[in-house]
Amino acid sequence: MRFSLAELTEFLRIAVEALGRYRLRTALSVLGVVLGVAAVIAMMSVSEGAAREALAQVDALGLDNIVAQTSGGLNDKGTMKRSLIAADAERALALVPSATLAAPVVSRYVRVGRGDRVNSTQVLAAPASFQQILRLTPARGRLLADTDEAARVCVIGAALAQQIFGYADPIGETIRIVEDHYRVVGVLREQGGDPQAGVPATRNLRGGVEAGTTMAWHNVNRAVIAPLSSITGKTVDVGRNQPVEEIWVKVRDAERTVELGEVLRRLLLQTREASEFNIVVPRALLAQRYRTQRTFSVVVGSVAALALLVGGIGIMNIMLTSVVERTREIGVRRTAGAKRRDVTMQFLIETLLMTVGGGVAGILIGAIVSVGISAYAGWSTYVSITAVLLGFVVSFLVGLVFGLYPAMKAAALQPVDAMRYE
Repeated sequence: MRFSLAELTEFLRIAVEALGRYRLRTALSVLGVVLGVAAVIAMMSVSEGAAREALAQVDALGLDNIVAQTSGGLNDKGTMKRSLIAADAERALALVPSATLAAPVVSRYVRVGRGDRVNSTQVLAAPASFQQILRLTPARGRLLADTDEAARVCVIGAALAQQIFGYADPIGETIRIVEDHYRVVGVLREQGGDPQAGVPATRNLRGGVEAGTTMAWHNVNRAVIAPLSSITGKTVDVGRNQPVEEIWVKVRDAERTVELGEVLRRLLLQTREASEFNIVVPRALLAQRYRTQRTFSVVVGSVAALALLVGGIGIMNIMLTSVVERTREIGVRRTAGAKRRDVTMQFLIETLLMTVGGGVAGILIGAIVSVGISAYAGWSTYVSITAVLLGFVVSFLVGLVFGLYPAMKAAALQPVDAMRYE
């Protein structure tokens, strides 16, 4: 069934004229498709934004890393539980299979600034290997070195450098951490991901998921990294039993991080009566995040499919009504020489014009809703080309499926019977 460009143009002109007779009815019929496509676009943009954010966060953690976090709290005797200690990093490096690096980390929120620009800022006190584990790179200056162990030097995040120094070069300048002055030797390259966007649950390697635990990844864009001994006053060699908040372990075999995380848990339990720490496995966090997103996508996608179904039924209803109203017009066209295929194509184009037009409007509204979600809810959204193409395809299929029957019904009318219809 082939049509010339002139015929298609004529079909389109007649379709626009026919739909324009009842603009309000047409608009209300298209509304279901508009809302359905808008829901699809908004749902996919939120899902894609969450996926990209999860990837950025877990990439910052490192898929080949394992983190032990102290949980703190009181034991049965009412005393503070023994936290992780600096020596645990050395034990992990020696006993966890395929471990290549390990670093104890002390995290404190203290007053950091210069002059009158002083704010409560996170200070990460750790050996130089911690920077390698996080794959940090300097935008200016250098990273901390092993020789800086006892020096009062630091590396600061890009956002913190902008906040304290503005557009001036921080390298070689000093900042005050509590009451001590530290020389800035480097500014970190800005890292992706926003840790404030949400706190994922921590993977408990005994089989469950513990919600509400502290997130392992730190916002290094706004943090200070300083040598462990300069902050705590003890080197790892001297203060082997000094408490730390985290033990980071980098392994060679990233595919086995869950299994190796269990090894680390058992290793740490050997010197403790109870498990007063959590094991965070970024790869497990990513899988959990994707499972949550899939559930969200199914729920919202079902609502969008229902809206499209209702919209398609509404358009079929209006087209069937249009066939009845235009029975005499169909008879005149058939008497004038129009074939069944011409009548079928005419009504099908009218349906497609409504659904595709509604799809375009739905894509625009969905994109606007995505921007609104990002602005007001603080969620990351991303309108992908795939989502836009899917919106077009879905709207076209809705028009094709729900418009074919009214078009065939119109074409099946006999010219004589149609001319007699009043």
